[in-house]
Parts: sequence; C-alpha cells; structure tokens
Amino acid sequence: MKQKLVQLKDRLNDLSKRNRSIRMLKLYDKWAFDLSSIDKLDQKTNANTVVERVIDQKGNVVLVKQDVNNNESLVQSGKLTSLYRNIKGIEEETGLYDLYVGYPFVSGCMLDGTYIRSPLFLYPVKLERERVNGTQWKLYVEEGEPQLNRTLILAFKKFSGLDIDDKIFDEAEEQAKSINFLKLITWLKEYSFNILWNNQPELEKFIDYKQDTIPEFQKGQFQLDNMAILGNYPQGNSALLKDYEDLITETENGNGDLGIIAELLQAGESFNPSESEQDNSSHEDIKPEKEKFFVLDTDASQEEIINEVDRNRGLVVHGPPGTGKSQVIVNLIANSIAQDKKVLLVCQKRAALDVVYQRLESLGLSSHVALLHDEKNDRKPLYKKLHTLLEDDRSIQDYENDLIQLSNKVEEYESKLNAIAKGLYEVQPHGYKAYELYGLGKPISEIDVILELKEVLHSLTKDNLDEVLMKIFSYGNYYSRFGGENYPLKDRRSFAKLELKDRLTIVEIVKNVIEKAKTSIDYLSEFDQDDITPEYTWLINDKLEKIYEDLNPDEKRTLQKLRLWWWTSFTGKTIVEELLNGEKFKGVSSKEWPRVRESLKLLFDLSQVSEKMSKEMKDLQTYFSDELVKKYYERISKGDIPLKEFEQKHEYIIQDFEDLRNMDREYDANLPNIKKMIDMLKDKTGDHIHKQLSDEWVDIVKQSTFIHWIDDIESKHPMLTKIGTEEIEKVREHFKELLLQKRDLAVKVLINRLLKKLNQVKQTNSKAMKELKHQVGKKRMIWPVRKLVREFSLNGLLDVMPIWLTSPETVSAIYPLEKELFDIVIFDEASQCTVENGLPAVYRGAKIVVAGDEKQLPPSSLFKGAIQEDEDDVEVDDFNESESLLNLGKRTLPEKMLQWHYRSKSEELINFSNHAYYNGNIQIAPNVEPLRKPAAIQWHKVDGLWVNQSNEVEAKAVVDLLKNTIIKNPSKTVGIITFNAKQQDKIQDIIDAQVEADQEFGVLYQQIMSRDLDERVFVKNIENVQGDERDIIIFSIAYAKNNEGRVYNRFGTLGQQGGENRLNVAVTRSKEEIHVVTSIEPNELSVGSTKNDGPKFLKSYMEYAKAVSQVKKEEIEAVLSNLNEKQNTKKQTGPLLFDSPFEEQVYNALTNLGYKVDTQVGMSGYRIDQAIVHPNHPEKYILGIECDGAMYHSSPSAKERDVYRQRFLETKGWKITRIWSRNWWKNSSAEIEKIDQLVKKLVREESIKKEVMA
Repeated sequence: MKQKLVQLKDRLNDLSKRNRSIRMLKLYDKWAFDLSSIDKLDQKTNANTVVERVIDQKGNVVLVKQDVNNNESLVQSGKLTSLYRNIKGIEEETGLYDLYVGYPFVSGCMLDGTYIRSPLFLYPVKLERERVNGTQWKLYVEEGEPQLNRTLILAFKKFSGLDIDDKIFDEAEEQAKSINFLKLITWLKEYSFNILWNNQPELEKFIDYKQDTIPEFQKGQFQLDNMAILGNYPQGNSALLKDYEDLITETENGNGDLGIIAELLQAGESFNPSESEQDNSSHEDIKPEKEKFFVLDTDASQEEIINEVDRNRGLVVHGPPGTGKSQVIVNLIANSIAQDKKVLLVCQKRAALDVVYQRLESLGLSSHVALLHDEKNDRKPLYKKLHTLLEDDRSIQDYENDLIQLSNKVEEYESKLNAIAKGLYEVQPHGYKAYELYGLGKPISEIDVILELKEVLHSLTKDNLDEVLMKIFSYGNYYSRFGGENYPLKDRRSFAKLELKDRLTIVEIVKNVIEKAKTSIDYLSEFDQDDITPEYTWLINDKLEKIYEDLNPDEKRTLQKLRLWWWTSFTGKTIVEELLNGEKFKGVSSKEWPRVRESLKLLFDLSQVSEKMSKEMKDLQTYFSDELVKKYYERISKGDIPLKEFEQKHEYIIQDFEDLRNMDREYDANLPNIKKMIDMLKDKTGDHIHKQLSDEWVDIVKQSTFIHWIDDIESKHPMLTKIGTEEIEKVREHFKELLLQKRDLAVKVLINRLLKKLNQVKQTNSKAMKELKHQVGKKRMIWPVRKLVREFSLNGLLDVMPIWLTSPETVSAIYPLEKELFDIVIFDEASQCTVENGLPAVYRGAKIVVAGDEKQLPPSSLFKGAIQEDEDDVEVDDFNESESLLNLGKRTLPEKMLQWHYRSKSEELINFSNHAYYNGNIQIAPNVEPLRKPAAIQWHKVDGLWVNQSNEVEAKAVVDLLKNTIIKNPSKTVGIITFNAKQQDKIQDIIDAQVEADQEFGVLYQQIMSRDLDERVFVKNIENVQGDERDIIIFSIAYAKNNEGRVYNRFGTLGQQGGENRLNVAVTRSKEEIHVVTSIEPNELSVGSTKNDGPKFLKSYMEYAKAVSQVKKEEIEAVLSNLNEKQNTKKQTGPLLFDSPFEEQVYNALTNLGYKVDTQVGMSGYRIDQAIVHPNHPEKYILGIECDGAMYHSSPSAKERDVYRQRFLETKGWKITRIWSRNWWKNSSAEIEKIDQLVKKLVREESIKKEVMA
C-alpha cells in the first residue's frame, strides 16, 4: 500500500524537463510573452515600467496598443492574443485564472546535471483586451500576494538534495515586493542557494534555446537573470503532496486504516462489501416515499442510482452525454440533506460545479451550499453567506406532516398503478400473463359459446395448451366426419380396441343380415295384410312347424290329408282365417287351398329367416349400442326391416373402419380432462356439424380457457377490472400532480431541516458559532479559508454548511486529513480526474460516488506544466496517461448507467454516439419529424486547402456561417469545434478581424460575448470542449488537399489510442443543429492504415453527417449498423413484427381506417410502439400510441410507466396516448374510435392554431 501511495505522490511532482515552471527553453505564444519585447514598439510605457508596476502592485498598465500601420505592434498583439485565448480557455475549463509575471529568472545546473531556467517569483496579473479606438492590451495587477515558484523549490529539493525550510514561502512575499538583486542573493544564501547575479540592470530579452545550444554551467552553479515573462506557471499542489505524506506516514506507523482508498488501490482483488451492503443487496426498493427527495425531474435510471448509493459504500455512475448527470447529483445531494448527511462534490472543472450550484440555487437550497473551487476568489462570497446564515433567525414552519400525508397519497396511487402492472405482467401458475391473454383472447363481444372448464382448468397450462388444442383439433376433424346424427355408424360402440379381424367379422355379420333382410322383405311383399310381420310369424312358428312338411304337394305322406284337415280345422284355423281376411275356410280341397298353402309356407320361411337375421343382428351388440340393436330388432319384428341402414353400415364399415378406430383410440388415449372437454364440445355442437368444426372446437376451448384464466387473474388482481375506467385515468393524472406537489414540498422540507439543524448547532455549540460568525464578518485580518475550515470543520461548520462543492486540490488545501469527514463524496467528470488527484478526497468520505463517462476525455495534460508542442507538429505516439478515478473505481465498485438522453432535440444528433460508443443503450426519444428538412445535421462543402496545418478557406466559411446564424437567430447559442489548435486560432483570428471590419456583426458578437459563460460563442478544439453544450455546433473538419493535391492524413490527438473519445465529446455538444463544414468528402480520408479508431470513427461520422444532411435513410442505417451490429437500427420494413397479437390488431385496425402507421418508431433501445403519420403532413407524426406491452413492462416503477416516460416524450414534442390491452379485448371498436377522434381533434387544433397565428 505504501509503495502505491509513493507512486501516486511522485505523479503529482511534475519535475520533468518538459515542465515550463522549471525549464523554459523556448517561449510558446499560447503559454508565455516576453515583456521586454514591448520595447520594440514606440510607446510611452516601456518594459521596465511594466515590471515596476507589477512589483509595486499598482493599478494597470498598457502593454501593447495595436497599430495597423505598425507591423511589430501587430506581431506583439498576435502573440498576446494567443496567450489571452489560452488563459481564458483554462479559466473556462477549470474556473482558475492562472497568469503571472515571472520575475526574475534563475538559470543554472542542478547537482544531478539538470539545466533549469525558471522564474523565482510569480506575480498574479490579469491580461485584458480592450477595443477603444482600436485594440489595446492591458495588464491588471491582481489581488493576491506574489509567491515563490514552488515547483522550482521542489526541483532544488529533488535534483540538488537541498533541505529547504517551508518558512521560505512566507518570507518570499516580502522579498518579492521590492527587488534588490544583491539583497535577494543574500536572502537565498540563508537557505543554501548558491546563486550569483549576472549584473544586468536592464531587462533582458528571452533567448530561445535548443538542446544543443543550452548554456553550460558547473553543477550547483546558478545565476539571477533580469528577465520578466508573462505566462502560465503550473505549481505542484503542495496540499495534495502533504496529504500523501501524511497517508504514507500513517501506513508506516502501522495504524493506517485507509478505508475506501485501500479498496480502490486493491483493484483487481475481490471487493468485500460491508454487512449492510450484503443485507441490502436486493434490488427491491423498500425505501418509503417520505424518504425519497427528488427536487428535480428524474427518471428510473436516476432513481435506481440514488437507491444504490444508499445500499453501497461506493458506486460508479456512467453518464453518457446529455443523460442528466448534474440532475442526478442534485437529487443525490437533496436525498443526503434529507438524511442529515455531509456531502462533498469534487470536480476539477469549475463549470460542472457551477451547473450543480445554479440548480441548487434555483431551488432555494444554495444558502447551505459552499462553492469553493478557487480558495482565493471564492472566499468573499463564502464568508458573506456564512455570516448571513449565522445571523438568520427565521422561524421554522413544520412541513413534515404535510410530507407524510402527501407521501402516503403518492404511495396509495403508486400502489394502484403498480397493482395494474403486476396484474398485467405477473406470470400465473398456468404460465400466461394477463397482458398476453388480453392479446390472445377474442374481444369478449365476439364470443358466443363458452365451456364450463372449472373442473379441468387446473390441468391446462401455457406449455400444454397447444398440445391439448391439437388433440381437440384432431378429434374434431374426425367428429366433423363421423359425429353427425345421420352418420350410419353414429351408434357404434368404441372401435378403439378392435382389430382388423373385427372389421371382417362385422362386415360378414352385416352382409349376412343384409341377405336375410332382403329375403325377409321379399317374403313380406307376398302378403297384403299389414299385420303379418316377422313377429307374427315367430308367434305362430311352432304351429307352422307342425304342418310345414305336409304343405309340400309334391311329397305324399301317410295321413297327410288328415293332418292338414285337423290343422286347418282346429290348430291353425285362426291363421288360415287371417290369411283369408276372416272368410271361412272351405277345406283343403277348395280352390283357396293352394294360395293358403303357399302363404303358410311363406310364413314359416319368413319366421325362419327373420329369426336368424335377428339373432345375427344381436351379434352386432359387440360393436354397436344396445339401443341400436334393440331398435333394429323392434323394426324387424314389425316388418320394418332397415335394409338401407344395414347396407349403409356395410359400406361405411368397409370405408371408415380404420379412421373410426383411430378416432376412438385417440379419444381413449386422451387424459380425462380432454375427454371431458370433447364431451362438452359434442353437447354444445349438437347437430351443427360442419367441415370447419375442428377449428371451431379449438377456438371454443381456447377462448373458454382464456376467459376462465382472465376471470381468475382479475379476481386475484381486481385493479385490472378498472383499466380504462374514469377512476384509473384520474389516478394517473392525480399521480402526476402529486409527484409535482411532492417535488415542491420536498424543497421546503429540506430548507426547514437545514434551518432546524442550524438552530440546533447555534444552541449546542454557541461559543464556536459566535467565533465563526466573528471571523467571517471581519473586514481586516481576514483568515484564509483553510485556517477557518480547519478550525471549525469538526466544530459545527459542516453542520451549518453541510454541502461543499470544490476541486480536488482545494479539498486538500482547506480540509484536515480526517477520515470520513464527509458522509458522502461525489466526483463529477471523474473520467478527467486522475487517481492521484482524487484519492485524498476519497479518504475524507464514508461513501463515494464516482460519476463520469469513460467514453469521453481521459485526465487531461492540457493545462499541466509540460511544454506543449503543437499537436500536429509530429504524429503523436500513444502515451501513458494517468489512470482516471473513474477507471479505477469501476474495477472495484458496483456500476450503474444513466440511460435517458435529454440534451438533443433530434435523435440524429445523438444516434451516432449512441451506436458507436454505447451499443445503443442510451434511451433516446424518437423524432416527431423523422429526418426533417433541413436536417438536424447539415453538410457544407467548400474548396479549402491544407496549408500550415490549417485551412483558411474553411475557416472563413465557418465564420460566415457563424455570422449568418447569429444574425438570423441571435437568441441561439453557438459553438465552433475544430480538430486542431491551429485551425482554432485561424477561426478566432478571422472572427476578431470580422468584429473590427463588420459593425453589425461586431456589435452583435460583443453582446453575445457579454452574456453568461455558457451562452457565449466558443471556438475550441476537441481537447477542451467536454462539458460544453450549445444550441448550434459548427464543425470545421479542416483536413483538405495540400498544394500537391494530397489529403493530409495525420490526425493529432484524434489518432492516439482512445482518440475516438475526443470525437465522441465533440459530436454530442449540440442541442438543436450541427453544421459540418468540410473541404473533403468522407471517401477522401485514408484511414485504413491507422492503428487506432479515432480516424476511422471520424470518417464514419462524416459519412453519417452527409447521409443525415441529404436525408438518405438507408445510408444512415447502414453507417449505424456497421458501428453497432448487435442492435437493429432500422425502421421496420417488410414483414412487421409485433409484441403481441393485440398490437398487430391495433395496427391493422388503424391502417384499415386509412392511416399510415409506423411501428417500433426510433433508432435506439427506446421505441414508441406505433405512431400515426400526420394525415396532412406526411413528414411528421401526429400521435404516438403506447400499448401496455414490452416498453411498458420494461419500466420498473409506476413513476416511469405512467409519468416519466410520457413527460420525456412530451418534452420532445410528442402527443402520446395509450391503448390498454384489456380495453382492446373488451371493445376494440370503441378504442379505435377514440384514436380516430383524437387524431381528428389534433388536426383541427393545428388548423385553428395556424389560422390564429396567420
């Protein structure tokens, strides 16, 4: 651990040969200006006068008055312009104005052989450009004492081994106030500096050296040079170094519990969460509403982050461009205030802290917030605020009960809305969700038949329903053929267990029966009497049998006549009379006898054949129902012989036996529940059998099942029955209103809690508070901030002022190195904060939140001490930058990502970044006007040339575009971004010239530049544009053909490893429009041989920008698809895909009304389900439709589903309505009618508005 701390400390000590604070070999205009050079001009003020004024700290002095007729004045003014722009850029980036006159200089050779040339004293000054009758440059002496060059002293300690007492720094202030070289040398000797004076009384000119022209000194030999250089001199931060020394000492003493620092520095080793983290590892939000304080509009990803902060000791927050990072920080601060926690917000960029402060100020919460980025300049407002606070005796109005009541109401409404979502999307034991069932089910008004399935419902599931329906369909197919009442084999027994031999048996039996039936019918046809039936013959069969053999006239038998006489006279008398229709029989010798005799024979034969037929028919009882056999028996007995039926059965047995057997086997093989359903279906079907019966059965079973399941779900979740009712719509509206009311009330509660805490501290720590009030109210002998904070930070100050916004350096400068001094430390723009700068602030926190974006700029060396060559002088090699705190944090801490993009009004402005850098994970609102004309990105081609690493033609075109833009839209903010510093300077030079030459432009430009910092026009290169945003961004690509006709293929920092992140920053700064000004086409960029992604991404962006400008949708989609192959970036074309049948039905119904409807609208992970194209303006949408499908279900809370998402879309110009799946299921016609009427209403309103505006 000690070794790691030592390494980090060494990183802070930039004592390299490239540090201009100790080794200034050459003057670069952007960093330094030789004051002696003004003596080349014929001016009243000479360089010596300037130096004297600076030393005496008196007023201001004119350095250069520009004269267009004096070339030297133009040269010197140009150099001051470069320095001025760079220092202003640093101020805008960091909030610090670091400009000094370095005087005098020390040059010589350290004991290790290192040559140095550096200023001894640094005098704070300010450079201003004034335009009064021309341009003049003034130097203002700043408030603040001169200081010793700390970096020089550190270099003496390291390279010459000197042990220098820190009191030298205190004495230096007095020594610097009047320069006497001999006295100065004597004073320095007291601290073991062996320095001589070169006896030059006049100010010397600075001479540039190269490595081979450096003067030779003996080791340990130094001299004072009478040189004065105006410039930026970075100082190693002694406070940060002191923190590291103390931390190292702690580890050496063996009692150094470094807390979160230790966990971070052990990156790669397992992270052991605290017990509380383990206990709260569940992602369920159990925090009651009264403990949630969202004072700014929020979204689900932001709320999740705040919940995660409560659960964990540390959290990394990834914040892609425009996703509301400052928003979540303000809400995080508000929640911390509510929990009586002390918060430290740390950021190296003043602008980022200002944004958070301004938001807190707009809420009325800033009175307890300390903004202290610059210890010197921020002291006065801080002390004034503290004094005001300590004098504050406002009475406190108690809003706590109001908060509880309002929170309870929010929870009540949220519970209702969550109950709907839960009811819709809870997976039931059968496997379906209500949402799916509403989509799958027919509208209830279209259902005519329903089965009572309660007894079998438990056996049906999502997994087996299709299989059940398939079996019902299969059986239904058979039943549609064989289930009709008139089907000849309807009354058969089950054939399931029969074999083929049974088929033969049945056929044989029926065939025999048919033969006998035919014979019987023939016999019966011989009789006229209706009452002669087989049954009658069976009754008289015994009598007939006695005489039958005697009835054959050809056979003569003994006593034949006697037997016939006896039989006809006595035994068969009645039979004969019936045959004679009651007439008296005249004997066997009468003429009637032959006819009677034949009839008697027929009766007997009929009896025999019909009885055999009946017996054979009874053999069919094995195969047919008893009732059928009985019925046939009765018919046969009555003489109504069913020959036709027998013949049909014979035919159909032959024809259908196997299908019937399969049908019956299928039925028998089914589970009891399926048999019950089939039986119910048979009952419901009755005689209504048709070819589509199987489909009908499937539909009946399916819809009946769905209805039963829906009933069960709705009885379990009764809130579902209220979907679409006035009650639920009111709940949704009131829920929105309640959240707004709570947001406003939360601010009042927080203010009162802060005041209550203040009053408590005043009472419990009255003596310290009185002393604090005294110190911050003094007009003289005012304490430095560090003294005040160290005196009172543990004695009430952090209770009075619990929120501090500051830089990493200021943290170490003013706060004691006290572990967990703050409850939570938040780092903003952590991708640009080095580990070595951030860790001392980490140590002071019990919890940390590390917020930033690894896809944006890494820690910048732009404003450090190294001498900067122009980035295009040479192809820059990859260099080992310090690791960012963000990258270190994500190796150990849990991570969350902000997901909703707010900045860009058109999705084209952010789509490239989303797909190239974030895999499409940013949620972007689709355009109401998709790819409008003119497009949000516009392509401007000019014929520029690449000369001296810049493109003047393009620069002029950029300035013309700026001029036209601010004249046409003076209220719009504009930024210009270049890809190198020389193009940046070229554009700024042309703007300055235009301001002088064009009065209209000059006045307007000056007005804009007098606005707040974030509303001014900026001209920056891709190195220092992070954190800025403007309505309109103008890009100057600059790369062009040179005089030889070749395109320059050196890309500076863009070509380095990670250089593509610079492009990401640049292309995401715009809120409304981007104008790409270029001298080349994308295909002219040769990037195939570049080893890093930056140039390749630049080419892709140019292709994308041109395609957007020309509204070529296919080309846009192709570029994005190439960047992000994993995600579909295309609008749906061809076969449409829907989340559910319900959504498909909605689409079909709307298109049937004549509307053009697009589905899955958007090019990010966020899509609007369906959007209706404006009937009169096909280039835009008039209405977005959200179904309660996948996007609805993906929202984790009612707030996102019912408030945040719709608010988000409405801010982007959408009109949104929702169709509930249950409403559609109940009455789709009514829902479509509502949509139709809403569209017509919107069209009417637009028309009326247009007339009024006209």
